[in-house]
Amino acid sequence: MGQCRELDRRGVANRIVTFGMGAADGREFAPDVTFADYASPQELGRLDDSSFLVTEPLDLPAERPAYQILHGLPYVGLSKQYYRHALSNRRLIAPSRAAARIWMDYLGIPEDMIAVMYPFAEECFGAQPVPPRPPGPARVLFAGRLAAEKGFYTFLEALHHFVGKDFVFTAVLTGTRGDQYPLIEPLARAHPMLTMLPERSRQEMAELLVTQDVVVMPGHSTLRPESFGTLSVEAQHAGCRVAAGDLGGLPETDCGGLVLFRPDDPTSLAHAVRRAARMGRLTSVDRAKAIERFTVAQSVDQLLAIREADLPMYAG
Repeated sequence: MGQCRELDRRGVANRIVTFGMGAADGREFAPDVTFADYASPQELGRLDDSSFLVTEPLDLPAERPAYQILHGLPYVGLSKQYYRHALSNRRLIAPSRAAARIWMDYLGIPEDMIAVMYPFAEECFGAQPVPPRPPGPARVLFAGRLAAEKGFYTFLEALHHFVGKDFVFTAVLTGTRGDQYPLIEPLARAHPMLTMLPERSRQEMAELLVTQDVVVMPGHSTLRPESFGTLSVEAQHAGCRVAAGDLGGLPETDCGGLVLFRPDDPTSLAHAVRRAARMGRLTSVDRAKAIERFTVAQSVDQLLAIREADLPMYAG
């Protein structure tokens, strides 16, 4: 939606097309964005202009070669043969250089066949004022799906390295609740050092982040590493330090507040959290520099450049 608004601002006609959702496709949250609903993905062939597919790869023909944004990484449950067929006659876009390399290796294609278009942080994260803060412990936040691939087990184990009252830890739920949720959620709620918060809107998340010092994004080196990590950018725009696993696209999210650590290593994560806490929140000057990176304008610049470039199609 942010890209659509920026395209509207530039006078570039655009719309969001959804399949089989009717009016319950999010349009109520964006009355200023143009939506169109098609009955099912089988109608993909009706897309007769430049189309950027943000779905999982659909093994269906389009009227014109579409761009496929590879938001995630290959799923174990889908075969390489499926991906090769579903992505054929698509122009491929990845959300980071790391993700592009993973897909290039997986599909066995050269580097110039996948373009990179970075995600962005919405303006509310950089614009949210920082409230007055009384002296107290460092505030550390985990935000994301309760899933092994998000590094939540690594995070829980890292808590054993913190004793005393120098740190407080909070987790806020975001994203879908997958198969692992019923296993992990009771562990998280039962942990005496962890306060659990319900899911928040983007504006509410911005309001929460300006009250925190460190955001942790452990990730996992073998269970679908982060293809980018938009939360890392949002947190830095809000002035937080981010302790992130050195894997996937997370190192590319640096806005001046990133502290990397060895992935899958709870001790390394604990050291990174302590180091980030000692550094403190970004200064107002550093925060101003941070919000100049990964903006919606930069993302749309990349989108339009990719559309104008002669990006080769993947042949399958």
